[in-house]
Amino acid sequence: MRAAIVVLPVLAGCMVQPCACIAQKPGQNGAQAQPANPNAASPGAIKLPNAPENTTTLGGAQPAVSATAIKPKNAPVMINGRPYVRPTPKQQFDDYAKNTYGWPALVFTSVRASVAQGRGKPEEWGQDWPGFGQRFGSASATTAIDGNVRYGMEMLFKEDMRYIPCHGCSVHRKLENALLAEVTARHDTDGHRFFTITPTLADMSGPMIANSVWIPGHTTINGFYGSRLIFAYRIGGHLFTEFVLERRHHDPKLPD
Repeated sequence: MRAAIVVLPVLAGCMVQPCACIAQKPGQNGAQAQPANPNAASPGAIKLPNAPENTTTLGGAQPAVSATAIKPKNAPVMINGRPYVRPTPKQQFDDYAKNTYGWPALVFTSVRASVAQGRGKPEEWGQDWPGFGQRFGSASATTAIDGNVRYGMEMLFKEDMRYIPCHGCSVHRKLENALLAEVTARHDTDGHRFFTITPTLADMSGPMIANSVWIPGHTTINGFYGSRLIFAYRIGGHLFTEFVLERRHHDPKLPD
């Protein structure tokens, strides 16, 4: 009981003045009292304006990073709102065959022949059914030449010439994607876009050969000027893909 009566007042004094219980007088227990650290923080103390922030945890470890800020190592590369995977040589050949001899080539050729028939160009073929047949044959040969040149340069320079529509993009992004497709290609596993002469040379080769070989009274210069229509047809096809086939109202909105 006597020991308890002595200890209780001492503990109460330590709770009121904790610093008095921690600090020791010189010579007590054989140790010398250490001077108080003026920079040490105490309960209720005001932090100094220039005090450095403690950015580490115990043991010198860096603070934990939010899980949402860490990008997974195997996260797919996104191109125009879709995961990008570089095509294999077989896939590139299949795309070449479809776009040069398949139904996209048939549609493209039919549109070009019909427009030429309506314009009556070239005039030497007239505007009857035999004239349409000649225009359709010329357009088919031009499509085949363009496709072969495009495929050859694509494999030579290791390019990805596929058209990748902008999934869920704004009108501005879709227009930009359609126009850039005729002067750019994609490269490497990340599919980054870079400028190339492949689409230009491919679209010019067919009309120049056609005008210099089997269109009467025409030369390669006529084909050079006529190649601008090929660019217009291709861009028109890209716009049709963007605004009709993509069904933008079903896609998530992407930032500009």
